[in-house]
Amino acid sequence: MAAIPYFKAEKIADGSWMIKNAFVDQSYAICYLIEGRDFALLIDSIIGLGNLKAFCGTLTDKPVKLVNTHAHSDHVGGNFHFDECWIHHRDIGFFQTCIGIRKEQLFEMAKQTSLPEYRDQIEPDDNFADWNPMKVFPLYDGDVFDLGDRTIEVVEVGGHTAGSIVLIDHKTRIAYTGDACNGNTLLEFSNSLPIISYMRNLLHLKEHQQEFDQMYGGHETFDASLVDEAIETVAKVIAGTDDRCERTGILGGPVLYAAEKVMDGYERVDGKRFNMSYIPSKVLSGGETRQVIRAE
Repeated sequence: MAAIPYFKAEKIADGSWMIKNAFVDQSYAICYLIEGRDFALLIDSIIGLGNLKAFCGTLTDKPVKLVNTHAHSDHVGGNFHFDECWIHHRDIGFFQTCIGIRKEQLFEMAKQTSLPEYRDQIEPDDNFADWNPMKVFPLYDGDVFDLGDRTIEVVEVGGHTAGSIVLIDHKTRIAYTGDACNGNTLLEFSNSLPIISYMRNLLHLKEHQQEFDQMYGGHETFDASLVDEAIETVAKVIAGTDDRCERTGILGGPVLYAAEKVMDGYERVDGKRFNMSYIPSKVLSGGETRQVIRAE
């Protein structure tokens, strides 16, 4: 019986791979492996279906360090095959809320979402790991991963989550953007920042725009000009001149989209690419711009 292809990899640049789940009908998210002289850096770990650490070993013989662009479960699910990870300090607390999912739950998810030809082959083996506590190191804006022959710079772009980051590979001029800036940027979560704070962080990303040509995100890819579309769109939200397209959000509640969307998809009617969901009360306020530690 052939092995289940939990992952597939596509080379996107020198020593750089895009990795997706291969045994499901539609991949949950995308992660990336960058190989340097001294070690390899895995950017995100997607949903946790399959042993991603073992798969990375088929692409590189270098030790692998893991960094997360933010703490949502479809980007950290594979973390628990590793001993440690790096994540922006503002998302560490949220990451802890992921702990407690058992491997049996992931096994059932795999059975339910796999392509029919693999469904009966999936077993609750070491391709699944309990989401247990692990060692987490904090990241800050401007930190650098020095792989020996290439450097990956951390740029803070909080909005989607308070601790969302972009990682710029200066060797290949690729920015790995997670969910910080894409065609369906969700700012409707309880841990999303106010829109005006997101704008400040987009302008910070704009300062680095000349350092990259492509944006490889957690679900799709764009060229660097998407940053300009994002700034233009968010400015309209702040000014109150956006389309205010009413939709049901990912959590089931009402949200607004900045630009009118086609009825059966998330693409913009006007053909531009960046779009975002948001809660009207969180445009100028309504979210924490600082970390606040309370009794609960």
